[in-house]
Amino acid sequence: MWKFFRKQYKKKLGNSLCLAKWTQSNIYLAAGTTHSCHHPLPHKIPLEEIQADPSALHNTCYKKKQRQMMLNDERPSECDYCWRVEDTGSISDRITKSFTSWSRPFYDQIKDNNLDVPKYLEVSFDNTCNLKCSYCGPTYSSKWAEELNQLGDWPNHHSKQSVIPNREHNPYIDAFWKWWPNIQNELHTFRITGGEPLLSKHTFRIIEKLKQNPNKKLTLGINTNLSVSKTVLEKFVKQVKDLKVKNLVIHTSCDAYGSAAEYARHGFNYNKWLENCNFILQELPNAKLDIMVTYSAFSVTTFVKLLKDIKTLKGPWYKRSRTTVSIGYLRNPSQLAVWILPYAYIYYIEDQINFMKENKFSSTEINQLQRIETLFKSYEGDNRSLQKLFKEFVDEHDKRRNTNFLKSIPHMENVYYES
Repeated sequence: MWKFFRKQYKKKLGNSLCLAKWTQSNIYLAAGTTHSCHHPLPHKIPLEEIQADPSALHNTCYKKKQRQMMLNDERPSECDYCWRVEDTGSISDRITKSFTSWSRPFYDQIKDNNLDVPKYLEVSFDNTCNLKCSYCGPTYSSKWAEELNQLGDWPNHHSKQSVIPNREHNPYIDAFWKWWPNIQNELHTFRITGGEPLLSKHTFRIIEKLKQNPNKKLTLGINTNLSVSKTVLEKFVKQVKDLKVKNLVIHTSCDAYGSAAEYARHGFNYNKWLENCNFILQELPNAKLDIMVTYSAFSVTTFVKLLKDIKTLKGPWYKRSRTTVSIGYLRNPSQLAVWILPYAYIYYIEDQINFMKENKFSSTEINQLQRIETLFKSYEGDNRSLQKLFKEFVDEHDKRRNTNFLKSIPHMENVYYES
């Protein structure tokens, strides 16, 4: 039914309008960058703009130009993910995000270009992190930054990037706390990401702010790798247990099963993560657990085993809405994208989709993987050259991090040796 209504809503949006360009904002305060949603690459927030008005953390001049293009029935090139999905005949995130409860009510204001407060705000206060995920980098992981400082640039991957260290004054964080009183009661969803938010003092400051000034209409989301110490996790659970918000959602990340997951997210312990997922479900009975998947070449061969564990976390049908899975595909670095794989790997994805259908995953969850299947089948680029870069990547990974790709993900040995 909802798919039908989303299709109807597409007619109202036309060929280019995406309400999320106004209603959603992702802001990385350590890097001083932002983007409207997670698909376009982040762009720099000019300091002079936030000095004049702290709301420029969201309403940059650059973003305003992209909005105007949409109102002029033009497709901004930075939103190519959704255009690609729609051109295959599928429902894109442009439609899905515009149809949400934090976007749809503001359609008329947006058509008049008269909405300057985001409704879904995701903020990263700093890059403090205890993991070095393969697709991450120094902007979002202090462990990545330490490795680059020690071993130098990573060939064909990340170079050193400009991040304001925690010990230094950060004008973007100053602007955020000036802006916060104006937006805290206007938000539908506020989501904290990182780095690792449970290692950031600002996460706990937000919790204190919400205790002092409760917003019972707010959905509070925390992105966490759930790989912190038991002491830190217990401290967090104690702080949020009695928080007066509409919804508390713990968003945690895992992209594969077992050793494959641990290879993709260096420093990750799969069994510890699974144990902590159960801890959250037990200790926060009113919270929801959302398992975020960055679906990459590392995910494909073991993903059905991860789905089996997620099925167990979901529990019986009457508890299933508490635990969800959100599956997005990796775009950058391109040598780790799923479409570098030989076409025969499509059978893994088809098997995963069948498993989800047979075990009554939601239509939204299944559709996310079906979109990846569609993009995999329609890819027309040069995956041979990407496979060569992939081999160079895992060789460098093994050298720097004392790992063994072929032992961690043995079902990918043909990709490695044929690259």
